[in-house]
This record gives sequence, structure tokens and C-alpha cells, in this order.
Amino acid sequence: MQPGDILPLRFDTGLVTLSFVISVLGAYVALMAAGRIRTIEGRVSGGYVAVAGIALGGVGTWSMHFIGMLAQIIPLGVTYGIWLNFLSLLVAIGLAAAALWYVGSTRFSMVRCLTAGVLAGIGVAGMHYLGMASMRMDAFFDWHAGLVGLSVVIAIVAATASIWLAFNLTGELQRIVAAVLMAVAVCGMHYTGAAAGAIICSTPRVFSGWALDGSVLPYAVFLISVVTLIVMRIEMHRSSETVRTNVAHRVDHLIHSRQSQQEWNN
Repeated sequence: MQPGDILPLRFDTGLVTLSFVISVLGAYVALMAAGRIRTIEGRVSGGYVAVAGIALGGVGTWSMHFIGMLAQIIPLGVTYGIWLNFLSLLVAIGLAAAALWYVGSTRFSMVRCLTAGVLAGIGVAGMHYLGMASMRMDAFFDWHAGLVGLSVVIAIVAATASIWLAFNLTGELQRIVAAVLMAVAVCGMHYTGAAAGAIICSTPRVFSGWALDGSVLPYAVFLISVVTLIVMRIEMHRSSETVRTNVAHRVDHLIHSRQSQQEWNN
């Protein structure tokens, strides 16, 4: 490749599929956790806020976007700046958790859903473009403003729809269908954002600081994400069993108390 050459937009089908699968899995766990953010007593569960934020922002969005970036076929040596990638992960998780907490902390309303959707959507878009900025290669991006704007709009719409689904669906089949739809929206945002930046070859560039090699990272990210989701799913199941046991004990105690009171009155 010569300086000034524009790289064609091509993707590895296997990694694109992998990015979609991890997005579906993350969205599914996030939907389960979001429905439990508000406890039976009316309090907000910080644990479920964290789980939902990590599943939606960290796995369903960040991992998908990271694998999606590596799915783009770039015939150049590419590494990824570690600190910008870490910052993009924090942005994705932090804003997703904040948006879910904002909606789940009180009775659901469309105003809160729309506000949270804008917040989470900005987080998704910010995470995406921070990730793109972390790429180190002998090339630079020429951005198409219209497509950048469209990707941000898609991110906000997708985030708003995700939050509405998270707090309005309870059935298992509904959750699965919703997780697939959410993944379609998230992937749509990512690949629109990828198309927004034409990669133009440049003269050799020198970078400083720590960087990650992109050759094996997508598979490592996928495996780590899957393990994380499995652990969170197990912990949610154990937590649900504990809650059900506590509720059963309370009901039994209440029944026994009333029976004792009736016997005392008689």
C-alpha cells in the first residue's frame, strides 16, 4: 500500500458473526439483571445495577465493538492503545449503569426512559469513537460527518429501545427476542460508524506507550466475556434463590404469627 491509498471497507465474516453473538449474550443477561434492579421492598439493588451495566455496556456493547473493530480487514500492522481502550470500556459501563439506575430507581416513565436512552447512547457512541481513536497504524481516518451523525442517532435510538425493553419484558421468549433485536441495533451502530471513517494510508508513523496486539485479542475478549456472563448468570440465579427463600420464610413467619394470635384470642 502507498501513502494516499484508500483501503476498501471489508470485514471478516467469522468475526462479524462473533461480535453479533457476544452482543446477544450480553443483552440477554442485561435484560435479566435490569428487571431486578428495583427490589420487592422498593429499594435499588446496586449489585444488579452493576451486573446490568457490565453486561450491557461492557459485554453487549464494548466487547461487540472491540471484536467488530478487529473484524475489519486492514492489510496493515494494527495495534490498540491500552489506555484509550480502557477509557472506552469505563465510558460504556459507567454510562450504561447510570442510565439503568436512573430508570430503575423509581417508577418507570417514558420521560426517564428517553433521558436515559440519550445518556446511554452518548456513552455507546463515545466508547465507539474512543476505540477507533486507539488504533495505531500507518494510516489515518477521513470521517464522513453524515455517517458519524447517523451512527450517533442509531446509538441513542438503540439505547432507548434497549432500556424500554429491559423494564417492560418479563417472559423468557420475549427476552431472547429482545436480546437479538438489541444486538442488531448495536451492531448496526458499530458498522455504520466503521463505514463513517475511510482509512487512508500514510507514511510510517511512530507511536509511544503500551499497545495491544490485535491478532488474538478478539478471541480472548470473546472468551473472557462469555466466562464473565456465565459467572454473572450463576450469581443471579443464586441471588434469586436466596430472595425466594427469604420471602418464603417471611410468609411462613407471618402465617404462624397470625395463627398464634388467633389461638391466643380464642
